[in-house]
Amino acid sequence: MKYALIKFRVHLLGTRPFVIYTDHASLRTATNSPHLSQRMARPAHRYELAEGLLHYRVDPRDPPRVVVPNDEDLKYDILLEAHDAPTNDHLGREKTYQMPRIYKWVAHYVKTCETCQRVKPSGHASVPLRSLPGPADCWKSMSLDFVFGLPADDKGNTGILVFVCRLSKMVHLAPVTGKQAAQLFLDSVFRYHGLPETIVSDRDPRFT
Repeated sequence: MKYALIKFRVHLLGTRPFVIYTDHASLRTATNSPHLSQRMARPAHRYELAEGLLHYRVDPRDPPRVVVPNDEDLKYDILLEAHDAPTNDHLGREKTYQMPRIYKWVAHYVKTCETCQRVKPSGHASVPLRSLPGPADCWKSMSLDFVFGLPADDKGNTGILVFVCRLSKMVHLAPVTGKQAAQLFLDSVFRYHGLPETIVSDRDPRFT
């Protein structure tokens, strides 16, 4: 009976009660026998025989809980659902699943997850951010960035390419559609200030 409860647990767990039919004759006598070994007496108080049926008795004062047997396949299924399911986003050890005496098992499962090893960022300390050195003269170093999501003008431009001198903070603005960065640089900056020594950007794919 214990094997059946473990084997079919996914079908039995829920809010509706279930009844077990068994031909295990010793269970019928064990519940009323005055001579029980300690091994049988400990779990016997949870069973009772009523109207020919064997019932599993649960104290109504106990909080509802699911007893998970020490079954490797079941533990794997639980962690697969708690860690690998699309709704759980491959969380770390602490957020994946908590259960007594399974801490190391969860840690090993998360540590050896192929997806986590491939896409999760490294936990090593990164190099701290540093300020860029100041330029020696105006327009020797400039920064540029796009601003998009604006209403289209009469030429269909929906964005602005912003050129900023990092020393004087002088700004040049150029309307853009997203494919004109190089030509706009020549027309809006190079023709007035020459070629800068450095250009600072956020590596927007439009620059390539």
